[in-house]
Amino acid sequence: MKLTQRILRRIGHALAPSPVFTSDDVEIGANVTFGRNVVFTSPRVRIGDNVHIRDNVRVESSEFTIGDFGTIYDSCFFPGPGRLTIGHNFWLGTGSIVDSAGTTTIGDNVGVGAHSQLWSHIRFGDVSYGCRFHGSRPLTIDDDVWLVGQTLVSPVHIGARSLAMLGSVVTRDMEPDRVYAGVPARDVTERFGAPYTVRPIAERAAFVVERLDDLHCAGRLDGMRDRIRVVTSASAGADAPEDVLVLNVADRTYRKRGTAIEHRVLRSLLPDCKFVPESPRRLNVGTGALRLPETRQAA
Repeated sequence: MKLTQRILRRIGHALAPSPVFTSDDVEIGANVTFGRNVVFTSPRVRIGDNVHIRDNVRVESSEFTIGDFGTIYDSCFFPGPGRLTIGHNFWLGTGSIVDSAGTTTIGDNVGVGAHSQLWSHIRFGDVSYGCRFHGSRPLTIDDDVWLVGQTLVSPVHIGARSLAMLGSVVTRDMEPDRVYAGVPARDVTERFGAPYTVRPIAERAAFVVERLDDLHCAGRLDGMRDRIRVVTSASAGADAPEDVLVLNVADRTYRKRGTAIEHRVLRSLLPDCKFVPESPRRLNVGTGALRLPETRQAA
C-alpha cells in the first residue's frame, strides 16, 4: 500500500501544473506546489519550503519573497512594481490583492481573509492638471496579524497581534493587541476584548501535545509521533538527534532541518499552532533545489 501511494504521489507531481516565470532569478524551496495558470513576471522570486499557491495567481512585484508554509488561494493578484516581503505561515484568501508599489512588508503568522485588498499607493488622477492624490508609501504588517475577509487596507503600519474585523476599511495605523472594525476602522477592543490572552508556557505545551496526539490517532503522522519533542526552552531540545523535530513553545520556534517529519507536522498543525525557524529569526527561503528546469518560462 505504501509503495503504491509513493508511486501515485510521484505521478501526481509529474502531472502537476508548472508556473510561468519571466526571469531566471528564481529560487523555490522543497515541497512547493502550484495550481494552474500561475504567472510570475517578477524579476526576482524567492519562495520558501512547503508553500502552496493555487490556481490563477499572478505576481508582478519587482521582488517577491515568501517564507515557509505559506498558502495563497486562487485568483489572487500581486501588482507591482515594488518589493514584497512575506514571512512564514502566511495565509491569503481567495480573490485578494496585495500591492507592493510603495514596498510592502508582512511578518510571520499573518492571515488575510478572502476578497481583501492591501494597497501601498494611490495613483490615477491627472497630475499634470493638478491632482494632489498621487504617491506611494510603505505598508508594514507585523507578526500574528489577522485581517478578516473583505478588508481594505491603506499604506499604514499594523501592529503585532492586532485584528481587523470583516469588511473593515483601514485608513490609519493599527496599534498592537487591538481589535478594529468599521468604515473607517476604529478601535473596538473595549467592546470585544483583546485578540490574544497569552497562555502560560505549560498550557501551550499541553495544547500542542494534545494536537499532535490527535493527528497521530487520525493517522496523519505516518508513525512519526515518537520523533517529535515539545519543549519549553531552547536548551531543553539541544541534545535532540537530527531526525527529531523539536518544537519550542516558549518562543514558537523549531530547529529547521528540512526533514520529512518537519514538512508533515508543521503543515498539519496549522492554523492552530504556528512555529517559525529558530534564531536567527530572519527570512531564509529557497533552501530547496532550484526548480527552474521543472517550470515554464515565457517566451
